[in-house]
Amino acid sequence: MPRRGENIHKRKDKRWEGRYIDFHRSDGKAHYKSVYGKTYSEVNEKMNKLKAVPKVQRPLTSLVTTEQLFLMWLDDKRVQVKESSYATYYQVIHGHLVPYFMGQKSNQLTNEAVNQFVKHKLENGRLDGKGGLSAKRVRDILIVLLQAIQYGEKKGAIAGFDYDVIRPKVEAKELPVLTAEEQNSLLDYVKADLDQKKLGVMIALYTGVRLGELCAMQWSDIDFHEGVLSITKTLQRIKDTDPTAKKKTKMVIDAPKSKKSIREIPLSTYLLCLLKQWQKEQPSTHYVLSGKAKYIDPRVYQDNIKTYLEQAQVQGYSIHSLRHTFATNAIARDFDDKNLSEVLGHSSVRFTLERYVHGSMDTKKASMERYASCY
Repeated sequence: MPRRGENIHKRKDKRWEGRYIDFHRSDGKAHYKSVYGKTYSEVNEKMNKLKAVPKVQRPLTSLVTTEQLFLMWLDDKRVQVKESSYATYYQVIHGHLVPYFMGQKSNQLTNEAVNQFVKHKLENGRLDGKGGLSAKRVRDILIVLLQAIQYGEKKGAIAGFDYDVIRPKVEAKELPVLTAEEQNSLLDYVKADLDQKKLGVMIALYTGVRLGELCAMQWSDIDFHEGVLSITKTLQRIKDTDPTAKKKTKMVIDAPKSKKSIREIPLSTYLLCLLKQWQKEQPSTHYVLSGKAKYIDPRVYQDNIKTYLEQAQVQGYSIHSLRHTFATNAIARDFDDKNLSEVLGHSSVRFTLERYVHGSMDTKKASMERYASCY
């Protein structure tokens, strides 16, 4: 007798038939084949032999459209990456790639076609129709496109793609760092009427944490006995990819940016004492910035920081400037490069020094004076 779940049955002509999946079509539907025998045992033996043979991945046909290819790649990514990363890929696929390459076959994704796409995005790529996208944005979109093409090659939908494509040059912008005078002005302002939101400014300047990490910070993340802050999560607003969702975006608390971003930051005695004063009897599950069981939206807190900077008469900066200021101050005070990189949660020391450490004129002058003293 056939077992439950087996695809073996007795036909009207008295023969036994076993059905198995031979391959999946480009639309994801299964293509079946059958084996036959006079008895159940005979068919079952044939089926077991087929199962023992390693399956060869049948290539997709060249009739697969670019839209099908992009959506298949995106579907695979859903279980491989964080929800926030998936939301980013979703926006790129549905906002830029599918609309541009609509109606084309996957084998039309050639080097020339990709180069034309890059030029178009640089010149007129904004979704609101108001000009081109930045080189950084186009380069990010291109990375997703090339990943999808590589996926298509592995599946047999694309052959011999030339990866020597136009890659927009991205000029690294040096984020402005607060001067010593501006830092003092900002600190004087927040200390004059300190509350938990303004406490976030102190934490950012003394630890260099990211905006999402700061907004996700709960009192349970601080070990007051050891004097250590644990960064294990980040809060951010992402696109809601659920087609039935009533709102376009949603808030998610996820793992930090990378594995290196999961870290422990030792707190200075001054900051630790300050935090203890505000922690008081608050439950460990409450958020540091709000003092409540509900977090503060990072976008809202960005606006709060902007207001604080303006009222402290410190212009032209953002909360991310506080992170850069922390890094620059740390180097100026002989903070070890490797330790600084780990405190900031960076993947490498080189990245820290190239992107997050900015020389100040005061430091340069002091260095020149020390040099001149040699003569």
